[in-house]
Amino acid sequence: MNTTANKHIQWALEFGGALVVIGVGLNILVTQTLGSFDAAVVILALFLGFWAFVLGNVTLIASSIWLLISGKHSHAESVNGTPGEAHAPIGLHPSRRFCHC
Repeated sequence: MNTTANKHIQWALEFGGALVVIGVGLNILVTQTLGSFDAAVVILALFLGFWAFVLGNVTLIASSIWLLISGKHSHAESVNGTPGEAHAPIGLHPSRRFCHC
């Protein structure tokens, strides 16, 4: 994987983590100060906190899946040497024939 892809994945993971923290923080803030704000502000904060939490988790899950898939693909290429041989069976050579006579 090149460094540009690593930077993009790192950025996505940081962004997802920040959204999760913001969502949890807003929900905790609203539940601790439930009686001191107007109902519209409470509902808006809960709404924004919920969607920040959801988007953060989706970002983290999607980035993790993409990183896992690309890591397996690059590992298969480095083991076999070339990308075309990444899915070739290992150790099976059709030219070899054994005769147990």
